[in-house]
Amino acid sequence: MTIDSLPPSCPHPIPLPHSADSLKERSLRTFSEIFKANSISTFYLEAPHLQAFRDALTTDDTQASCADNLAYDLYRCTVPIMTYEEYRPFIARFREDLVELDVVPVSAVNNLFAPGLPAFIAHSSGTSGGLPKWFAKYGMHPNGNRSCCAVVTTVRQSMTKDTICIISSLLSKKILALRGPDGEPVTHIPVCPVSTGTARAHSGRDVMSENSLLPLKVPHITSPLAANFIPEFSTFMVIHVLFALADPRLLCISCVFATAFRDFYRILEERWDLLVQAIEDGVIPDLAGLDGLKEHLQAHFAANTQRAHELRAAGRDTTMPGWMKKIWPELHRVVATTSGAYATILPEMRHYLGPDVEIHSLGITSTESYYALPFHSLDGELYRISDGDDFVEFLPLGEDRKPSSIKALWEVSTGEAYELLLTTHDGLWRYAVGDIVTIAGFDPRDGQPVIRFTGRTSSDFRLAHTVIPEKDVLDAVQAAQTYTGPITEFTATADFRKPAVCHGFFIELQEDSLPRPDAHRASDVIRSHLSAASFNYAQDVKGGRVGPPTVRVVRKGTFMEYRQWKGNQVGTGFLQIKIPMVTWDKTLVAWLEERVVREL
Repeated sequence: MTIDSLPPSCPHPIPLPHSADSLKERSLRTFSEIFKANSISTFYLEAPHLQAFRDALTTDDTQASCADNLAYDLYRCTVPIMTYEEYRPFIARFREDLVELDVVPVSAVNNLFAPGLPAFIAHSSGTSGGLPKWFAKYGMHPNGNRSCCAVVTTVRQSMTKDTICIISSLLSKKILALRGPDGEPVTHIPVCPVSTGTARAHSGRDVMSENSLLPLKVPHITSPLAANFIPEFSTFMVIHVLFALADPRLLCISCVFATAFRDFYRILEERWDLLVQAIEDGVIPDLAGLDGLKEHLQAHFAANTQRAHELRAAGRDTTMPGWMKKIWPELHRVVATTSGAYATILPEMRHYLGPDVEIHSLGITSTESYYALPFHSLDGELYRISDGDDFVEFLPLGEDRKPSSIKALWEVSTGEAYELLLTTHDGLWRYAVGDIVTIAGFDPRDGQPVIRFTGRTSSDFRLAHTVIPEKDVLDAVQAAQTYTGPITEFTATADFRKPAVCHGFFIELQEDSLPRPDAHRASDVIRSHLSAASFNYAQDVKGGRVGPPTVRVVRKGTFMEYRQWKGNQVGTGFLQIKIPMVTWDKTLVAWLEERVVREL
């Protein structure tokens, strides 16, 4: 959806902020809240990268050199851009002295990044090829954490008679026991995905009372709570699909990423006979990972021969658009992230859903921060920087990574691309989150920047003399669909099979059949797009230093199978496993190479 085609109820972004002064005032108020709260933290008092800032706050001469004598002026002048390496030594205090029972002395971590103790430790999936990262999350902010509340509201909209399927997990990777000087436990902190921790924080559910949740089922939610504790990815998805399929009143399906929704309807299609038979018999199938959970699921699952008859009458013909609407006549909305790397899935989603089901954007939900919400719920590309949550700054692409290069929220320009920096309520650190955004305009209601997510620095394709941004990689692959047919998922990597290294692409197609007759032209289309995007690339290909792109088709279901395999390895957080647009993970590349069905 373009700006010109936004729904009438959606205000259009404007080229320049009409309320820059109020925008600045709100943003500085947010920074002041973060600074005042977190200035008592161990990180603030001890982090080497904050030494100049600390000194500046106590030195009149330094204060005088910065405009207005404000804390932010000192912060922007003295604090360098940080990475996870500056954070790691402090978060390691939750890890370094762990014994078998994961016992942590509370004195080592109290007020570590923010006042008190974290509500949970969020861990990343590590699907970029690196180790998972841990982030301390301190629950509610003084201003109410509007972004998290908005995300939860989007997912759990009020229901009266219809139902919603929420594809979510409540599994924790581990539970840290924090003990006082007498050795007695003070509290328990779960280590889990940010979506799990956020759900816990908003529900107030104690991680140590999970067994009491297993028999329960929340009204208007299709799956019982026990389904959210299934540790095996395939079984987890089958059970969520089963309870949703049994309910003809389904109004909404919600998940974090479009890939999870794709896995949902692929399992629905592949396990159709098993699912319909289970609904007719009223028996939960025997599946891996249901030990101790099956009885709780069975208590909420009864035989429904009428529903089974309706489903068999509807059939499993997925070739015609709108199959899922045929199964669920009341289905009105799907909530999922469909921007950036997930954009290629959108056409297939639309095929399965048909034209009448709305696809709502969830916002930009990273482990570090929910820093942007949809500018309009039906637009999966435009996002509005959240007001009053975390403090957001922007580094212009191509400029030196110095404090003097950083732009504040009220200083950005329409049409310019920036790398995003965060200072959060969860810690006073100027973190380069790795997201690249372009300013599309400003919200006419209050001047907040409206952005378009354009990629991640980690997904830039760096090979030989070239650096090709993620957006150009995505554009090249989307152009290739003219000849291959719809590409639902893909990843790119360096292909070393020939003397001249080249850009290699693994693609999965929507269609079951082999690629179209002109599919061999895909490589030329990708090369043309990359050459137009990068002069250095064009010169490297022309000089023979880089070979022409290779395109290999993997069998249908390969990317879902990898998420299942990786999820079972990780043990939790399988819903947040993302296959990056550009990967250097040798394990992933080897997995894909074993499943290639044709090279174009």
